[in-house]
Amino acid sequence: MSEPQVVPFAATASEPEAPGIVSRAVQVNGVRWAVVQYEPGVLREEWCDEGHSGYVLEGAVIYEFQDGRPALAVSGGEGFTLPDGSGHRGRAGADGVRLFLIDRAG
Repeated sequence: MSEPQVVPFAATASEPEAPGIVSRAVQVNGVRWAVVQYEPGVLREEWCDEGHSGYVLEGAVIYEFQDGRPALAVSGGEGFTLPDGSGHRGRAGADGVRLFLIDRAG
């Protein structure tokens, strides 16, 4: 078990991830934690196979899945999980979205 620590998001610069998407990412015990912001209506172009857990801080996001399963709509105040290998990508709602994400370890 690691020692207690503060995760310094405020001291971490925002970095572009993709067009219309920026994040503040910090490594916590070898796992990426990030606050991610999408501009209104932005669709992440690439598919992601890595699993995530998250919480919508503001706005809304719709995750679509490459295998055609029904989309997952998540709004402010709701959490979500996306399994490894699910082939997913997010689209921000009309007002954009701000998320807190934790990537899967390993």
